[in-house]
Amino acid sequence: MSADLTGLTWREGEAADAAAIVRALDEWWEQRLEHCVRPQLLEHFGDTTLIVERDGELVAFLVGWLSQRFPDAAYVHFMGVRHDHRRLGLGLELYRRFAALARARGRTRLMAETGAFNLRSVAFHTSIGFAVEPGDDVVDGVAVHRDPGGLGGDCVVFSMDLRGGAL
Repeated sequence: MSADLTGLTWREGEAADAAAIVRALDEWWEQRLEHCVRPQLLEHFGDTTLIVERDGELVAFLVGWLSQRFPDAAYVHFMGVRHDHRRLGLGLELYRRFAALARARGRTRLMAETGAFNLRSVAFHTSIGFAVEPGDDVVDGVAVHRDPGGLGGDCVVFSMDLRGGAL
């Protein structure tokens, strides 16, 4: 299913968008993650961040960047869709647009991750063509990286080869 794009405004991110994204993470995900999205992040990576609004209100976003360490990779830090805009194909469209942006800038690999607890996100990512990267443990049949940053929290890491028409 493709997204109903009628009435949606798509644009690059700006530093001022950080507050709306933090509110969305709190409301849409019920997670306190304000430390993960700062205005400086969008100041420096706004041209690789996608903001989707309807009537001036945030309905979806993708915060991503081009990796400096891995010159073939683009990385998705966060992607979210407001509850009343889910199941329209908007998440897939965000990834399609980000993949096109990454390809245009010479990237051949897309990377993302999600919390190991978030089985809905794991299912979404694999359904759109991401492969789960090997981890250091397997939980409920899914490869998991146990607390990779030493801060608490296990994650699932995804990758997608952008060569050959993925997305």
